[in-house]
Amino acid sequence: MIGVLLTILKVIGIIILALIALALLIVLMVLFIPVRYRGKIYFKKTPDIDLSVTWFFKFLNISLKFKDELDISAKVAWFFTVFSNKEDSKDEKEIESDNKDAFEKEPEEKSLSKKDNSEEKSESIKEHKTDTQNIPPVKADELNKQEKKHNKAVKKAKDKKKDKKNKSLPEKILEKVKDIHYIITNDENKLIFMKMLEKVKKIIVHVLPKKISGYFKFGFEDPSVTGQVLEILAVFYPLYKDDFKIIPMFYDEIVEVDISFKGRLRIVYAAYIGLLLWLNKKKIKTRPK
Repeated sequence: MIGVLLTILKVIGIIILALIALALLIVLMVLFIPVRYRGKIYFKKTPDIDLSVTWFFKFLNISLKFKDELDISAKVAWFFTVFSNKEDSKDEKEIESDNKDAFEKEPEEKSLSKKDNSEEKSESIKEHKTDTQNIPPVKADELNKQEKKHNKAVKKAKDKKKDKKNKSLPEKILEKVKDIHYIITNDENKLIFMKMLEKVKKIIVHVLPKKISGYFKFGFEDPSVTGQVLEILAVFYPLYKDDFKIIPMFYDEIVEVDISFKGRLRIVYAAYIGLLLWLNKKKIKTRPK
């Protein structure tokens, strides 16, 4: 008997350990396996966009395509479609057809319901007249006076509440402005903001595409505008370098784009940066009250 209990406990322990190991494995996979994204954008006269976000060899796959119409879909475990806007559009069409049928049937139902309602209203009016006739005039006047007093008291209470709110709003705004001014101008807070800005820059650099290829051909009626746009795009030269070409057309009015890009995001890195930002936010000093 004891031996059987021990074997059962061993089996239960092995199952529990297996479940814990599986949970840890899933957590580590989510944290360390990067979420990858890639896209292709082509525009000459009409846009042609193809974007996708994948995880773990396309175990999770979210795709967005736009050529003549928008097509969004999400798949899990390579085959199971979790979301698709085409299915939603089909459902909407079916609902519209059902609504049309119901709309055609509504006039008949309304005509019948109007007849019933008119009969009920006439009966209720007759009953109300008999009830009012039975009430003596003195009591009716007293009731009207009490109702008027009650309505006046309610209006006064509402007006007082409105006055209090209107008076407190400017004071609250002034307090918030003072709090923000103190937070921004405090020397220790400035150092914390600089650290937070560095962390934000790191996460942006981490998320930006690692590879960009293609070309961007553009030109405007005024050549000076083309030169200004070229000057702005030159700031981002370290991102695209030699794989991506920018072709300014100073004497033609044209916009043509053909871009391919891909990048990734490690959730563990994003969580680490988010934790550091949260800890720095806790250190920010507020105005003493």
